[in-house]
Amino acid sequence: MHSKHFRDWRLGSFLLLLAFASSSHAVIIDKIAAIVNDDVITQSEVYATSQLNLHLSGLPAADDVLQERINHNLVLQQLQKQPPLLLTEEDVQQEIQAYAQRQGGTDQLSRFLNSIGMNYSDFETEVREQLSIRRFIADRFRPFVNITLEEAEKYYDEVYKPRLQVLGQEVPPFPETFNDIQNLLVEARMQDRIKDWLNELHQSATINIKD
Repeated sequence: MHSKHFRDWRLGSFLLLLAFASSSHAVIIDKIAAIVNDDVITQSEVYATSQLNLHLSGLPAADDVLQERINHNLVLQQLQKQPPLLLTEEDVQQEIQAYAQRQGGTDQLSRFLNSIGMNYSDFETEVREQLSIRRFIADRFRPFVNITLEEAEKYYDEVYKPRLQVLGQEVPPFPETFNDIQNLLVEARMQDRIKDWLNELHQSATINIKD
């Protein structure tokens, strides 16, 4: 959820941010990148989240990182209107540990976070928010997306099988591929519905992008 601590980080647009890149030190004046209703997105937030490259939320890719942060905030604002999600601390820590391993361990993660101007608490909150968004959109859209046997078989004949044949790979029979194809089609259809929903949220929101 949108913790007060994370809001303080976003509202840090009036503070000086010391950014350390490799061996050189650069002083950056943090500025407001956008205001989404009452939420502030700072340039440091846009930079830090672009470097994190988490992509846990399941939201469609946007044209740029700022638009992704705007979508992130719009969905969080919708989450605040809902009953709390059943997101466990184990879920959060599991993702954090997996990310730390990809960075080479906890120490390397700490150095990386420091290099992009983010502390561990902000990172943990970002993971928790993205997982909450993923759970929310799955609960909201997945029950209404169904793939028929005919649709799956059509995809198998027109896309799945030809793709493997071009690659010179063995093509498994349709029944063995049904679950994978169903998941692909469900995800694609959900992404289309989420995009339409995000467009509606944009139209009803007050979004001020700063130059």
